[in-house]
Amino acid sequence: MSLSRSLSIGTSSLQAHQSKFDVISNNLANASTVGYKANRANFAEQFNQIYNRGKAPEANTGYSNGGTNPLQFGLGVKLASISQDMMQGVIESTNRPLDAALQGDGFFVVNYNGQPQYTRAGAFTRDEEGYLVDTNTGAFIQGYNTENDADGKPVRNSDGSNRLDRTLTNVRIPWDTVSLPRQTQNITIVGNLNSEAPEGSDSIRKTSMTIYDNTGAARVLTFTFEKTAEKGEWNLSAQIDGKDTVISETLIQFKTDGTLESPLAIMINAADANTTLESDGLFVHPIKIQLTDPNNLTYGLKNYSADSTANFEKQDGFPLGDLINLNFDEQGRLLGSFTNGQTEILSQIAIAKFPNNEGLVRNGNNYFSVSPNSGDAIIGTAIEIFPTTQVKGYALEQSNVNLANEFTEMISTQRAYESASRVITVSDTMLAELNQLKR
Repeated sequence: MSLSRSLSIGTSSLQAHQSKFDVISNNLANASTVGYKANRANFAEQFNQIYNRGKAPEANTGYSNGGTNPLQFGLGVKLASISQDMMQGVIESTNRPLDAALQGDGFFVVNYNGQPQYTRAGAFTRDEEGYLVDTNTGAFIQGYNTENDADGKPVRNSDGSNRLDRTLTNVRIPWDTVSLPRQTQNITIVGNLNSEAPEGSDSIRKTSMTIYDNTGAARVLTFTFEKTAEKGEWNLSAQIDGKDTVISETLIQFKTDGTLESPLAIMINAADANTTLESDGLFVHPIKIQLTDPNNLTYGLKNYSADSTANFEKQDGFPLGDLINLNFDEQGRLLGSFTNGQTEILSQIAIAKFPNNEGLVRNGNNYFSVSPNSGDAIIGTAIEIFPTTQVKGYALEQSNVNLANEFTEMISTQRAYESASRVITVSDTMLAELNQLKR
């Protein structure tokens, strides 16, 4: 019956627009949800009832007719799909060092109740045992921790940085994490020794610097330069904590242009330093004192007619340090700042990417999981593996819900719903008129 068909069509429209309004309502409800991605409802027409499939044009004989189109009635509308808007949300700065946002494609990886989940919400914290967790659920953030030797000490790369174990696991930075001491191994000297200085004690130049032994204890290294009778020559002696120590060279010679001729560097052997301090094992590496840059003799120690300013510039040792702060760099590495002035890599968070982000399943708590149409997770790290993705510390990605669009959609959905309800009301009136025919 045609009137019942119009009722059914109106009902399908009510149901479809109610579903669309649910999507809009959910978007608006999550307008302030960190890392939320908006949804959009897509409609499709219901199947059609065909009364006549039409006919082709007749052969042109002078009495023929043209073709006719199919005769069919649409039977309403249905919710065809819900699309996920995975566009980047606005990144806002925060005051929390463990907040993180992703600039570009990708998801943070978490272990929630033993299952991998993926999220754009980067509000992290450390729990009682030092694990990096989601502040919302306590899920463990996945990444790479430092590689340790048999003694539990971090394994170092050639540049002195901590090496990361590339086994995906729960990121953990224990609360008692420290920066282990490092013995001084390299020292540089810069400045001038007066080329017009007289011979002997009247031209002595002393310079001192704090260095560190293998236990992190501070020691004072002193160099004493004394002019000889030869032009451009200076005698050199060294002391550690005020005690004379053996050095590889004791005569410094300059060229006539004021640049250093020899030696370019001086060594203090570990054994000689230990003998000076009357102890074994305080120094396990030799100490190299660089007097100039072999590729740039104008840098370092010089011999010009000017005041003597020769001075130790820098050294690479440091004492034990306590952890005072954590923050992310753009590669997602957790950098620890310590009381000894050092910054060390303590871990790195993992990033996941998918062939089809819109195919992911939403699980609540800002989490997504894989589906048959999302593809498997590709695990990597920001910048290193995924050059177009960066981690922003002290920041969170906000919801990408566009309020103006949502309110516009809400108005049009409301009007469409009202129109569908009007169809049902009018169909009811027409049925009532039809029922009156028997009276």
